[in-house]
Amino acid sequence: MNPRAIRHLILAGDLGWIVVSAIAAYMIRTDAPWDAGHLQTAFRASLFLIGIALVAWWIIFERLKLDGFYGGYQLPTMFSKLFTGVVCLVLLLASAGFLLHHDGSRLLLFAFAALLLGGALAGRLAARGLARKFAGRGRRHRVLILGAGKIAQELAARIQQHPEMRWELIGFLFPSACDFVDLTLQAEQNSQLNSLEIDSLLRNKSVDEVVLTAPVPDQGEVLNLVANCRRRNIRVSVVPSHYQLYVNRPALVDVDGLPLLRLGEGKLTVFQTILKRTVDLILSSVLLMAASPLLLPGMLWLRMRKRRALMSDLRCGREGHEFRMYRLNSQRGALRLSWFEQLLQMLSITELPQLWNVIRGDMSLVGPRPEIQERVKRYSDWQRQRLSCKPGVTGLAQVHGLREESASEEKAYYDLRYIQDWSLLTDFSLILQTMWTIPQRFFSTAGSAGPALAPNLADRPNEFAELVHADRS
Repeated sequence: MNPRAIRHLILAGDLGWIVVSAIAAYMIRTDAPWDAGHLQTAFRASLFLIGIALVAWWIIFERLKLDGFYGGYQLPTMFSKLFTGVVCLVLLLASAGFLLHHDGSRLLLFAFAALLLGGALAGRLAARGLARKFAGRGRRHRVLILGAGKIAQELAARIQQHPEMRWELIGFLFPSACDFVDLTLQAEQNSQLNSLEIDSLLRNKSVDEVVLTAPVPDQGEVLNLVANCRRRNIRVSVVPSHYQLYVNRPALVDVDGLPLLRLGEGKLTVFQTILKRTVDLILSSVLLMAASPLLLPGMLWLRMRKRRALMSDLRCGREGHEFRMYRLNSQRGALRLSWFEQLLQMLSITELPQLWNVIRGDMSLVGPRPEIQERVKRYSDWQRQRLSCKPGVTGLAQVHGLREESASEEKAYYDLRYIQDWSLLTDFSLILQTMWTIPQRFFSTAGSAGPALAPNLADRPNEFAELVHADRS
């Protein structure tokens, strides 16, 4: 089953659950008996809510990619996006009720939102479980990847993340060296394959689709391969070979049969810039006040122990302009740290002073993480696109587990994808995902370290050096 069909099925399930949730919320609110007559009354009374919710959810679903398929059915991503979508839906329903003078109970609205969120999340978890359970049953779509570069490896990883597609990766065929690697039989590499051997390979392996991902020096060889695939009714797909095309948002333009990939700009409009800045100011102020019970004791403790509560690093911001990024005065990777500093670092409380950078306008809540000048000087032209927007306290790369020590090129892939697909809803979703990853990282780190939070850990610096270094962001 292709991703589009899965997306449509999940959307249809959501729309049906909206109707059920609206009726159930009305029944719960009125405490009416669950018989046929009262259910009909509940349906008629909920028509306004159902009608607005169906249209609004369809738009939100497409904009936020709420199918769960996008992102490999990862639970934090699913929950964060669904929560953001449901909150947005509630705001739209409340606004529509106010503008159209339709009186509605707030308790009814909250009950509807809770039922919708719980049912939608449960449906996606069930879909993920069923996909994994039945992934190995029956015949699957057998895929051969032409190429072995970064894009080919990424495609192979995505196939493994999406069992619902029922794709089976046969191996990689390298056109430059005529190499074939059989993932199942572990065939010998570097074996020269001629056209007859390739034809035999396609037949014996029962290949259903060949995906071209690599630049090919011998175009005639690939044309022969494509012609051979067409004769055997084997589907042929093409992934853009340039990494820039892979992360940017392209549009396909047909010029008399000649396909062109036109890259999008990915720049915010003036209105979007003002909106993002306004939200940054409001949210960072609220978060700074909410975090003060955690931040102030840490600052006071560091002030008493080290005579300085804060430290700053010189980082590159938008268009490469340097600024000072603040954090608590606790050096990451230090050999001897007190148990309190360890706790501050594992909970990322040391990074909370960067909310002041957001209020000052140096940073945004969500965006590419700022890097030092020495790294920025080594940027390629492609990587320098990260500097087209304000750096962020968190970002898409951080949600995917990349930290400061990670390669700039690896982080640039996620950061440029964020810039191309920016929306206010995406920012809210990434903030929620960040809040999800902090306790996850804390418990996984604390569990692996055993007595790591004990005060005597400072006497064993080598044991803890890697632990605190993992919190680098």
